[in-house]
Amino acid sequence: PFPIISMDRQLREQQERRKKDHEDRDQAFSRVVYSEKAARELREKHEKGRLTVDESRSLILLGNAEHRGRLAELGVVPEERHNAIAEGKADYLVIACSDARIPRIDSEDDKLIGIQVRIAGNVVPKKGTPSFEEISEAVSMVKPDGLVVVEGHCRCGACAERVKWIEKGMPDTGSRELNNLLHEVFGSNPEENAMAQITKARDSIPTGDRATGAVVYDWEGEGIKIVSAEHSPIMEILVDNWNHRHAEAAEGGALPEKLSKQHKPHAIAVGTSDLPFSLATIMHAKQNEVFSTTGSPHGLDDMDKASILYAVEHLHAHHIPFVAPGNERDEERIARMFGKWEKEIREMEVGGHKVIDDLMKKGELKITWLRYDLKNGGLVEIGPRRNEKETRPA
Repeated sequence: PFPIISMDRQLREQQERRKKDHEDRDQAFSRVVYSEKAARELREKHEKGRLTVDESRSLILLGNAEHRGRLAELGVVPEERHNAIAEGKADYLVIACSDARIPRIDSEDDKLIGIQVRIAGNVVPKKGTPSFEEISEAVSMVKPDGLVVVEGHCRCGACAERVKWIEKGMPDTGSRELNNLLHEVFGSNPEENAMAQITKARDSIPTGDRATGAVVYDWEGEGIKIVSAEHSPIMEILVDNWNHRHAEAAEGGALPEKLSKQHKPHAIAVGTSDLPFSLATIMHAKQNEVFSTTGSPHGLDDMDKASILYAVEHLHAHHIPFVAPGNERDEERIARMFGKWEKEIREMEVGGHKVIDDLMKKGELKITWLRYDLKNGGLVEIGPRRNEKETRPA
């Protein structure tokens, strides 16, 4: 009997320690209260120079505190939206570019429930890839009379790089992922690419009776331009919401000039398509702050990796938060997925060098694992402890 009692006591003590660890961690995050002054100071520093990883993390958590407060004020429970998505009741799917200059697609008070898949160049990937599976699954979570829309934007980096790439005789970029991305982009401008991608989606993804369309966000002009659309009241509401947020973002300043000359997101966030809100809304990120892409439980493919490489190599983002929704019981599953993602991106090479892995070993790049709490909308840090010099979560 004694060994059994001893094992029971050890198990109870272990459970108590785990419970206390969770409580301490949750309290640490819940102490992050939105401060307009603190957020403004960090944003001013971001505009003038470069945030440290800890400052990037702080700005994300400040934005998330604002998101949590807004949810509480409206009485919105993220889990209800998450359940609606899982039950195939989402109103729309947007296949959007990863670019940080795109405004928030949604907000806490939207009546429409949307799914966002962010992917480099807003491309519709080849069948059999994790991104294609992710998009196909996302389409199936949109209600039968819902909307599937592809969204591009002016001065698309993928289109611009493709033009240069072709003019130079399609040279090797040094990265398999970037090479493959440029092969998937079409035309020399965002409108051509958006049209090509929605055509590809209509041909390759079973959209059923759902309306489809393509739009281009012109952040230098008046906002969203519809390039192709089947009739859908959801499209009208979505475009109105988008243009309203564009007008808010443009208030009081030369926004296009800032976005074109200072394109430097402080983070490249990797989320999942079943998040009940977009990453930009969860982090209350302003335009030009958080580049993002959508990962899959199936893993990351070349399109996801191309987004990450571009943001790290060309835009000098040095913080990569992973975000997935769930409650405390889901943490082990989420951690396994994040571990897979991290392994895959650390193995990426450019010109024979493991860029992400090298930067992490130098302490110049960090990855943070975050669970989006479905009960209150908070971001909770999970994951293994890491070598201090290398990459312990910020």
